[in-house]
Amino acid sequence: MRVTACLLALCFVPALANAQPATVCKDAPPPPEPWTSWMQSGSAIAGAEPISAPRLILGKPVVATLRPVAQIQFAAAPAKIDAKSHGGLFTLAVKAPARIGVALSGPAWADVVIGSTSQPVVDHGYGLECSGIRKIVWFDLEPGLHIVQIANAPTREMRIMAADAIANRPLPRADGNEAF
Repeated sequence: MRVTACLLALCFVPALANAQPATVCKDAPPPPEPWTSWMQSGSAIAGAEPISAPRLILGKPVVATLRPVAQIQFAAAPAKIDAKSHGGLFTLAVKAPARIGVALSGPAWADVVIGSTSQPVVDHGYGLECSGIRKIVWFDLEPGLHIVQIANAPTREMRIMAADAIANRPLPRADGNEAF
């Protein structure tokens, strides 16, 4: 009897070791600016080369179907690459100098490339708990057309959004106070 009880208990140990703490997101607030449209729907198939990369529009998320990294002609070599991962290329047009964040729903490496040069990351962080945003990488970008590269994603699908850090923020009034 004891042997059976011990064997039964051992069957549950791996399940308990892999169990994630349950996070209740039922009443979670929406993400703050500039991520308020994070849960809107849109879709895209990631490009394999810069010329065929679909356009990301600031403030408009897409659920992207990614490609195996072996199929991608990256504009600049990613700092990290796993041959068994997924990724893809997108374009992003910026009209004025801005701090732009690239948000991802899962683990992956994100770069913004101009020509064949990766732009420096100026900050990075995470979305609020229950927002669905796993990672946000920030870049200071000049006007122009940029390549957004995603690499090392473990799955073929990922939500991606680019946003201007000051999008939808109230402009200061002439007296220096914020408008409401």
